[in-house]
Amino acid sequence: MFNIRRIPLLVFLVTVLSLSIWVVFDHSNIVVAQSQEVGPLTTAPITGPYKDLPVDAGVWNDGKAALWDLNIIDHYRYFGPKERAKGYKPEQPIKFNHIIHVQKNKMECQYCHWSVSKAAYAAIPEVETCMGCHKLVKGTDPASQAEIKKLDEFWAKGIAIPWNKVHVMPQYVNFNHKRHVKAGVNCQECHGQVPNMPEVERVTSMKMGWCIDCHRDRGTSIDCYTCHH
Repeated sequence: MFNIRRIPLLVFLVTVLSLSIWVVFDHSNIVVAQSQEVGPLTTAPITGPYKDLPVDAGVWNDGKAALWDLNIIDHYRYFGPKERAKGYKPEQPIKFNHIIHVQKNKMECQYCHWSVSKAAYAAIPEVETCMGCHKLVKGTDPASQAEIKKLDEFWAKGIAIPWNKVHVMPQYVNFNHKRHVKAGVNCQECHGQVPNMPEVERVTSMKMGWCIDCHRDRGTSIDCYTCHH
């Protein structure tokens, strides 16, 4: 017969095991992030201030809603929706590489995401914005030339690039980018080190408890109507 007094011990052992697995898993991510190369569009390694930063560096509270909110046991990983799980990285119609654009070419984030401090949403660049450079810049290797050719085709057809959203939130959440930027919230607190990403990925599942903890820490309202209206 099962002894109910053993439940706290079992919970403790499961927690220790989960933490051990997470530490090993997280360390391997850091090693990969530090040694990764830019990817198929260039063979230049990551350099400069981002070299030793994993993609989830600087994320508020390590992206966790609670101490036990570990990615390896996150219910989004197993039961979905998969778009909410940390590490979600959908395939994009064009392989846009932030390392090339931000680190190598020193482009400012707001050149493409111009509305981030002016509107409730962060704009995804229009084809016209991309072509402002790529009418002249056609790539230095076959892989990049192939991706820019896709951009040329969208431009010629006069249609928008069908980017796949990475940071998906439920429809009942009203998130305002402008309010957060003006309040001093840094981009990496929610999105991680995007300049270090060959492909943009989620660095946190953005659970409600995670948002509430940040609001409390900053002395901001946690009234339901603040986010749900």
